[in-house]
Amino acid sequence: MKIEVEKVTISERDKLEKLLQLYLHDLSLYFPITFDSNTCEYKYDLNKYFENNYAYFIKSENSILGFILVDDNLENNYEISEIFVLNSYKGKKIGEEVVKIIFDIYKGNWTIKVVPLSPKAESFWKKTINNYTNGKFKLEHTGKYNRAELYFKNNEINHK
Repeated sequence: MKIEVEKVTISERDKLEKLLQLYLHDLSLYFPITFDSNTCEYKYDLNKYFENNYAYFIKSENSILGFILVDDNLENNYEISEIFVLNSYKGKKIGEEVVKIIFDIYKGNWTIKVVPLSPKAESFWKKTINNYTNGKFKLEHTGKYNRAELYFKNNEINHK
C-alpha cells in the first residue's frame, strides 16, 4: 500500500472536521475533553491549520486513511499536533510512515507532545522517533499527567 500525504484544502475542511470528531472521541479515553451535547461534537478550532500551519490527509490511492496536523512555530520549529489513522488501517505502520514523510518535508527542530496517559501513544512515538533519528532525541516527562515530550533536530536526516 503506497501511503501519501495531501494538504487539506479549505473546500475539504468538512471532511477533516468529521475525522477530527472520531479522533477526539478516541482521545477522550485518556483525558477529559468537553463534549457539547447541543451540537453533539467535541470542540476543536481548526482555523490555524488553514492559515500558518498545515493539515494533511493521509491517503492511499484516493482513499482517506486519516489525517495529520503540523504546527509551524516559526524559525524551523515544528510540532505534530495531532495524528489519526482510521481503526481499519491501524497496526499497518501507516502512522510511522506518514510521520517520516512529514519529518522529511519540514526540516528543523521538532517537539512531539504525546497524548497524556497513553502508554500505546508513548511507545509509538519513542519507537518511531528512535528509528528516524537513530536514537538522537531527548525524552522528558512533564506536567500534571507526566506527559512524554520528545525533542530532536532533523536538519541532516533524509529517508527518501
